[in-house]
Amino acid sequence: MIYAALLAVVQYLVVLTGFTPNENAIWLYSGFASLLFGSRLLNPHFTPPADAATNAFMALAALIAGSLVVAPDSADAALLWSVVALCATICVVSVLVLLIRPPVGAETRPLARIADKAVRGLGSPVVIFTIVILLCVWLFHRTRADEVAAILSAWAVIVVLRPVESILGFIDWGREQWGAIRADQLIGAIAAYQSPGIVLVRQLGDNSVPRGTPMVVADNNGPWMLGVALNYVGRDEGNLLRVLTVRLPEGLKSRISKLPETRGTGIALALSATPEELADVPAIQWINRLCGVVVSDTNLDYVLFEVTEDRDLAEGRLVEARIGDHHVIFQIIDGLTREDIVQQKNTYGYARAKARKIGRWDTDAGKFVPVKWLPRINAPVFLLESDQHAVSPGAVGHFPSTIFGVGLNISDAVTHNTAILGILGIGKSYLSIELVERMVANGIKVICLDLTNQYAELLSEFIDPAYEEARQQELAAAGQGGVPNQNQEQGGSHLAFRGQVTEQLRAFINPGEQRRLRIFNPAQFEVTRQASGMYQGNANMATLTPTEITAIISDAALTVCQELGMIDRARVCLVYEEAHSLVPEWNSVVAEGDKAATARSARAILQGRKYGLGCLLITQRTANVTKTILNQCNTIFAMRTFDDTGKEFLSNYIGRDYAGVLPSLEAQHAVIFGKASSCENPVLVRLNNREHFLEAFRAVHPVQPPPAAEVQEPPELPAQVNEIGDQIPF
Repeated sequence: MIYAALLAVVQYLVVLTGFTPNENAIWLYSGFASLLFGSRLLNPHFTPPADAATNAFMALAALIAGSLVVAPDSADAALLWSVVALCATICVVSVLVLLIRPPVGAETRPLARIADKAVRGLGSPVVIFTIVILLCVWLFHRTRADEVAAILSAWAVIVVLRPVESILGFIDWGREQWGAIRADQLIGAIAAYQSPGIVLVRQLGDNSVPRGTPMVVADNNGPWMLGVALNYVGRDEGNLLRVLTVRLPEGLKSRISKLPETRGTGIALALSATPEELADVPAIQWINRLCGVVVSDTNLDYVLFEVTEDRDLAEGRLVEARIGDHHVIFQIIDGLTREDIVQQKNTYGYARAKARKIGRWDTDAGKFVPVKWLPRINAPVFLLESDQHAVSPGAVGHFPSTIFGVGLNISDAVTHNTAILGILGIGKSYLSIELVERMVANGIKVICLDLTNQYAELLSEFIDPAYEEARQQELAAAGQGGVPNQNQEQGGSHLAFRGQVTEQLRAFINPGEQRRLRIFNPAQFEVTRQASGMYQGNANMATLTPTEITAIISDAALTVCQELGMIDRARVCLVYEEAHSLVPEWNSVVAEGDKAATARSARAILQGRKYGLGCLLITQRTANVTKTILNQCNTIFAMRTFDDTGKEFLSNYIGRDYAGVLPSLEAQHAVIFGKASSCENPVLVRLNNREHFLEAFRAVHPVQPPPAAEVQEPPELPAQVNEIGDQIPF
């Protein structure tokens, strides 16, 4: 409006011909059409071919109207018609460009692209109507210097000087500067970008910026970001503050309209925002759990992260980091300190943690699902919040301080064999008793070989003492005495004892038998074998060791399972408590016969899987247990252990990282790995408290007492057996 008034004043006061359309008003209406409406309203940034054709046509019409007062065959006429030809050419070429351009895609023909570029430039309202105005000044106003000066001055003001735009721009700039950025908002300049997602801010002043402080990280070369203060990482020319950057919500960008002068670098500005405005920013919502950022050398199995906040961090704690669209859980297994040079001799010391990938928690399945990729570098790492968990009936343990449980497929634990390894007094027996109760609830028959007599007390609800006592007396009676025989292999009482064991296990393992638990103490039986040839009707007799008694029971269990045929699930589990005494390694035997006995027990375990027979092996000393059985244990519960042999053996199962944490494990904690575990990778868990387990598990699987049975007195041994037995030296 100001520029239009300026043109009207020049026409009215200087040209003095009024606003009647004639040759003296062509410049005025051209100014209205081009300098005001065209360049200010219709085409302020660029001129498309269609508008170029319109501008050229309007200029052409004005010049043709003015040609009526120009003398023909004069120099002025030649100049006029030259400009007419230019306008006509621009109009025609613009129309051709519109006709031949492709409907979709980019123009690839060189001539068409050149023509398009030419008409966009020459057909712009400023260019084409500047030519028209200058021509009109020459043709119709050159005789009056005041008109020429006034028209050209108005043109220069509107096209070149543009004072109104400059004044309005200055006013807008001043309005933006007035209170837009206060001194206390400026945190500092950006010192470095650590892509992706991290910037280092060189802080101005000596005020400490608390962790989690929101800020705007902005520069003129990219999108503004929302920053979250993490920690200080040293100093060079000032304190270096590490800031995590995320997408800036659109509603917050309007808080800061323009950046101050930053000499080419970005800046960090404090941002005041309500909790509602930051509700959709996870980095802000979870800042109290943010404990670090992912660093280099992270791989598909492990994440390495620099610790920014070590509060509540501990070995075994769970952390999470984002991989793609999933929040993936990792378990801390190691940590170390590092030092980096910041500038010259300035150093920055920090802690780096190592965590093993566990997977993505599937709530519906109640287990972790593998995620086969790794987090990006500088991704934030969050500590999972500590929570008091309720024991799940299906979980054998929980990750420390979390609600995530680790389940166990009890059938796979039997058929593929399970071992519980650890020193004395850390909860091995309570764990094994829990597993036995799970087996019983799952319909698996359990034969416990227990030298400690602990199982009979803790599992008393599942056995009938009178029935067990009667069966024990039958076995004791079968093992007493023993006569010599010309065939040394048949001498002694071991064959009778073996027969009685087989008969009892045949009745126990029978699918129709409701009893599911038998407990034997191999050290309580006196069973003999002939140790020498006969001489004058006598022979030396030797008492079988617990290892040899164990072999008899293991053989009998295999025989009965073979009689029942093959099966694809667990049928019977042999529990070897104090396995280093029941199935010792060849260099740990106490008697020469124990080597062969251990081999027979191992053969039963090796052949038993297809018949549903497996074992649960519990020991304090890995080195002293036969590796023939131990190597067949596909599921491992590794508890605290100190001996190098045990750690070296376990490192083949659970990896050296987890094997390295075994000496420092707390009581009732274990590293679990194997086919029966619900996690595909080794995990460190807090095992169930027995009281809490019983409360949760028996609410779902109540104890079913064994049926009462008529107890028969064991048969009397023949007198001659007793007499001969009295003559046998032991």
